[in-house]
Amino acid sequence: MSASPLVSVWLITYNHEHYIAQALEGVLMQQTTFAVEIVVGEDYSTDRTRAIVEEYARRYPDRIRLFLSPTNMGMIPVLRPTFAMCRGKYVAMLDGDDYWTDPLKLQKQVEALEADSQRMFTFHQVQVLDEIVGAMYPAPTPRQLPVNGDFTLRDFLQPSHPVVTLSVLFRNTFAGALPEWYYELPYPDLALLILLLLEGGTAVYSPDDMGVYRIHAHGSFSRLNAFVRYEDRINFFLKLQPHLPPAYHQQVSRVIGFHYFELLLLAIRVRRFGQAFRYFTQMTSHDTGLIRFDGSSLPRNLLTMGLKQFSRLYRVLR
Repeated sequence: MSASPLVSVWLITYNHEHYIAQALEGVLMQQTTFAVEIVVGEDYSTDRTRAIVEEYARRYPDRIRLFLSPTNMGMIPVLRPTFAMCRGKYVAMLDGDDYWTDPLKLQKQVEALEADSQRMFTFHQVQVLDEIVGAMYPAPTPRQLPVNGDFTLRDFLQPSHPVVTLSVLFRNTFAGALPEWYYELPYPDLALLILLLLEGGTAVYSPDDMGVYRIHAHGSFSRLNAFVRYEDRINFFLKLQPHLPPAYHQQVSRVIGFHYFELLLLAIRVRRFGQAFRYFTQMTSHDTGLIRFDGSSLPRNLLTMGLKQFSRLYRVLR
């Protein structure tokens, strides 16, 4: 094992027996001018995942290091001990059911970060393999690239963001330990990107297609219903807001307001009018600047009037 790998691949896996070999092979095929280590966090799978990663570690003892959970710790808790094992100047993120397709991925990404010390991470285009519907298609690209080509923190304080975790290579500035509040947040991948940009750095996007994000019935995100997804997003930003400078608080409030609006529409669609009324009142307690109708933001007086009408309708419907 190299004493000082330039890149650590931070790979978390649980019950990925059908996918983990492909994920590891995508890393092992990387052609680089620097040393790469693979840190695998195997979270006490109930299938053959552990046996597979142990076999790979025996075959590549100079490249693969394992953290074998003594119990099923869960997606976020297992991040702490595995991140502490990452020794590289740069860290690449990968889940055990995704994989890389370009053997020059890490070389390209390291060169992009080495070229500009202000860049905190780089990400790239990927394909989505949806095994549920049997289709492969490009992941959404950034809607609008910044004028100078780099993204800032404000670009990630949005209802959605253009980064797929498997595409990220970031500058390891944390000395093996992330802040305690990081582990309280859902969506640890987005939380990490925000942490990296908090000090004023930037991120750069590459249109090169270099990996595949897999959707399958057993995926942790695939199993969440729409209500849980939106509520998790709201919870994420509510917990994040106190750790951001005040200049970003209004933007976070707008994101929260927008997600409550999405929940409102979803609840009406499935005729859960009690929930819809609750989401409406919560939406109006936040900034509604991201809610658009015919290209215009929703006027505050219309929201107030709508709340009164919604209240009357709710009393009738229940």
